[in-house]
Amino acid sequence: MSNSFETIVVGLGAMGSCALAELARRGVRALGIDRFDPPHDRGSSHGGSRVIRLSYFEHPDYVPLLRRSYECFDRMSHDAGTTLRFETGLLVGGAAGNTAAAGMLRSAQLHDLEVTALDGAEVMRRFPQFAMPRDGDAVFERRGGFVRPEATIAAALEAAARDGARIERSSPVLSWGSDASGAWVETARGRFEASSLVLCGGAWMREILGADAPALQPTRETMVWIDDESDPAWQVGTHSNRMPVWLFDRGSEPAVYGIPRWPGMGSPTGLKVGLHGRGPAIELDSSGGSVDAVIDSEVVAQTLATVAHWLPSARARRVDAARHCLYTMSADSEFVLGLHPHLPRVAVACGFSGHGFKFAPVIGEVLADLAVSGNTALPIAFLAPTRQGAGWMGRG
Repeated sequence: MSNSFETIVVGLGAMGSCALAELARRGVRALGIDRFDPPHDRGSSHGGSRVIRLSYFEHPDYVPLLRRSYECFDRMSHDAGTTLRFETGLLVGGAAGNTAAAGMLRSAQLHDLEVTALDGAEVMRRFPQFAMPRDGDAVFERRGGFVRPEATIAAALEAAARDGARIERSSPVLSWGSDASGAWVETARGRFEASSLVLCGGAWMREILGADAPALQPTRETMVWIDDESDPAWQVGTHSNRMPVWLFDRGSEPAVYGIPRWPGMGSPTGLKVGLHGRGPAIELDSSGGSVDAVIDSEVVAQTLATVAHWLPSARARRVDAARHCLYTMSADSEFVLGLHPHLPRVAVACGFSGHGFKFAPVIGEVLADLAVSGNTALPIAFLAPTRQGAGWMGRG
């Protein structure tokens, strides 16, 4: 079996699995390598659901990428014969003047997106589950919803293998390099060579890149599932007061989010909630054991209390489960995506800062473009590794 390829992809989570699938779809001889056995629960791409939305409050320049990502998710769903993207509607709100709702309106205006601005009183009329300041600001996006992370990765890897890609699972990278003639990766199973290399190792990117890297900080976040007691007002559906995916902006405190139970979801079940970016900074071990750390009961209690402030009926519900996942925070909380500043045969994708999964298929296209031709027509200049906000350290 040859160990020579056109492109090697290191890391087969959200971005890497989609990059490998796209490369294979284009007929590129590609190898994918992962330290674990994806889809797995060692990183940032598990938990049954991830929010997806178009009117992006973080930065309006993400919207063209999101439009393409919606198309890609639907194509992947068709090819895999399973639904990967669900439109439940999305409600984002908070106090009067909150930045999340304002940012959504800005993106919607710039990109002609369908959204509805609401005050708190109207939110509580339309969605009586919630409690908001009557003069608060909110935005409802009909096309918001969630995607299925594990199913997406499985579909991407199945497509990649079907189209001829080779996959090396449970194979940590020992070393890698690149020069004018190509790139190579060393694992316990041998040395693999290629013309180009894609690095998307999630929370392990600091370890993979070494000293020549952007500023990245892994954090350990907590996802909590609350028993919905089969309450229709806590579930997705067609009834008038169904629960959308939701997020409430709390100013300087971590935002709180919720994704309702949906038919066919795996374990755990119930309303999935969390505090976005509340988790502590951590140092990773090679086995991913940081994800296995004992769940902090105080964090779970704080999460439940925060949810109950906006969703009062949560006070009477029990916690069914709690799990950890990892964020990899960049210096400015924006993605780091593009060619390595000092190694033109190496593409990097990292620092997704807890809001990246919804982009996975389009980032797969970006990485395939960069690996094959060294450039892309997709609009990623604002995410360049060389931007000041990325904090790239090392030579140069």
